[in-house]
Amino acid sequence: MDILSVQLQDGALAALFFVAVFLPAVSGITLGMLFRSNRVANVVASLCIVSCMAGASTYFLWSAGVDLSYTLPLPSAAGQYILSIDQLSAAMISFSSVIFMLIVVHVVKSTSDSGCKYSALLNALFLACFSCMAADTALVLLMSWEMVTLVTFLLSRNGDNERARWLFFVIAHIGGLILICAFVYISSVAGTQVLSQWRNLGPTLGDLTSTALVLMIILGFGSKLGLIPFHAWMPDLYASAPIHTTALLSTVCSNVAILVLVKSIFSYIGVSPSMSWAAFAVIALAAATALWGAMESLVQKEPKKILAYSSMENMALVVLCLSLGMVYIGESPVLAKLILIAAVLHTMNHAVFKSLMLMTIDTVEDCTGETNIGKMGGLSKTLPILSMVAIVGVISMAAIPPTNGFVSEWLMIQSIMGADLESTGMSILMPLALAAVGICGMMMAASYARLYAFVFLGRPRSEGMKKPRPMKKGTILPMAVLALLCLGMGFFATVFMDVLTSGIEAVTGIPSDPGYRSVMSGEMLPLLLGITITVVLALLMWIFRKEKRKERKTRTWGCGERLDSNMQYSSIGFSQPLVKVFHPFYGDTSVVKESENKENKTLVMEFSEPFVKYLYKPVSAIVSILSERMGKIQTGNIQTYFGYMLVTLVVALLAVRLL
Repeated sequence: MDILSVQLQDGALAALFFVAVFLPAVSGITLGMLFRSNRVANVVASLCIVSCMAGASTYFLWSAGVDLSYTLPLPSAAGQYILSIDQLSAAMISFSSVIFMLIVVHVVKSTSDSGCKYSALLNALFLACFSCMAADTALVLLMSWEMVTLVTFLLSRNGDNERARWLFFVIAHIGGLILICAFVYISSVAGTQVLSQWRNLGPTLGDLTSTALVLMIILGFGSKLGLIPFHAWMPDLYASAPIHTTALLSTVCSNVAILVLVKSIFSYIGVSPSMSWAAFAVIALAAATALWGAMESLVQKEPKKILAYSSMENMALVVLCLSLGMVYIGESPVLAKLILIAAVLHTMNHAVFKSLMLMTIDTVEDCTGETNIGKMGGLSKTLPILSMVAIVGVISMAAIPPTNGFVSEWLMIQSIMGADLESTGMSILMPLALAAVGICGMMMAASYARLYAFVFLGRPRSEGMKKPRPMKKGTILPMAVLALLCLGMGFFATVFMDVLTSGIEAVTGIPSDPGYRSVMSGEMLPLLLGITITVVLALLMWIFRKEKRKERKTRTWGCGERLDSNMQYSSIGFSQPLVKVFHPFYGDTSVVKESENKENKTLVMEFSEPFVKYLYKPVSAIVSILSERMGKIQTGNIQTYFGYMLVTLVVALLAVRLL
């Protein structure tokens, strides 16, 4: 009786938990669709925050021993709707819920994207992401992932950005179609669509088939993660969509994709030695994506596009780590464990600093009205608090200790350096992977330095930067929390690493002994490192202030000319050496533009995305031509349509007969 009562109590707690997650969000969706008042919009957004708070409790409930499994009481011909949360999913759901909540708080405080419909869609997106991470049937997983695509498409509408939205929609659905094919086939072979019953199906599927399915799943989720050539939608959508939509798509939706990727590769299908060639191919694709993202970020003129290519580079590094995990797991399981910890931890870290920087740039554009980095500058004096928050985000993105970005990238380097160079293929692969991570890190550090310097330092380059509007009340709060997370996840990184270790061991089946620290070249103590760096910086600042002499202001010598803001080092000049070196890859062209009165001419360098120019535009042109020709069969004549039906029926009967 005691065991039965405990089970009933756990079942009641699980049901109560799922009600706490779903009920506020569903209520928010209903209110948002029925009303149009701004007050109601805030209520709808608040209901989303309540659902996020319930989602944030997931890991604590799991740690308390509550069985977070629930079968929705909805009949379906396709099967049951089952939700079940394991340790890794619980950690990712809790973390993603916190990020989602902070972004929604910024929506309410900034009111830049407010509105009943927008707030209702935020509730829908949270439910879609939560359901995808908690899904225990292929049906729920695929439906939730498609809902993520549809809702983000609806959330991304912002003025005249239809081309960017539809490009995202088409590419994302190409990836979605690939995923549907993969999961439906696995379900048919496994004989069940319950994901918790899928465990190392590789031998059942066969080596070639399982390898093809792994590649399909990576490419399917890669359509949203930005793997080339699927990344073509990212720059334009980041620049044109509402900033909060971009933040959620770049962070929470990416968390969902990486979680399902880890489970699919290392748990559902399993990794076999025959997959090594596929892993090498994905490593090459991920490295090329990371390098391309790093290169492109250095020449973009809009801060949002810089962050778009930054997301592309970061997610490519995560996929690179997952691919290395496929190589390691057969030769050194403990190294596989370390690289998977690095991948998942970097995904979480990326969610923190990328959402922080996107909201920072949104605040900059809202206060100044400027979107071109060439017209920015000098905000550190007029908006000092925003500048302080931004510098934390920048050093986190640049992987500078003691921030969270440093820890996960350091783990990547440790896991690559610890690989056995004597094994077949590894002696070539590991130096190349290490070089890719190192080069990307250096290039992105330069890109982030450019971003911060030309927005916050120097002299204002436009009127909007000279006299910016004050920040809206309360908008700094979620950004300050994210900045503290950037530091806290760096100082206390081992806490997160230990949590992820247990979850990854349970998902992958890697034994817990030996621990991941046994293969590291040295003991990493982020807290001690962070305290040391903080003390040294504080000491240097104290010495500098003590020795600082009285200021003496004088004019800077300007060769006889009066200096102005246009004589500063420009962002284009900053990236010009790189453009000179990699000129063939950028596809840059010089264009002469005339002023409105046609008295002045300016030489402007423009960059075109080669994947759009040489891949997507030709394909879209071919599809348009075929569509026009196929449209000619629509004659409007009923006799013709009956003829089509007759021909189709005859062909179908012949095919059945022959087969």
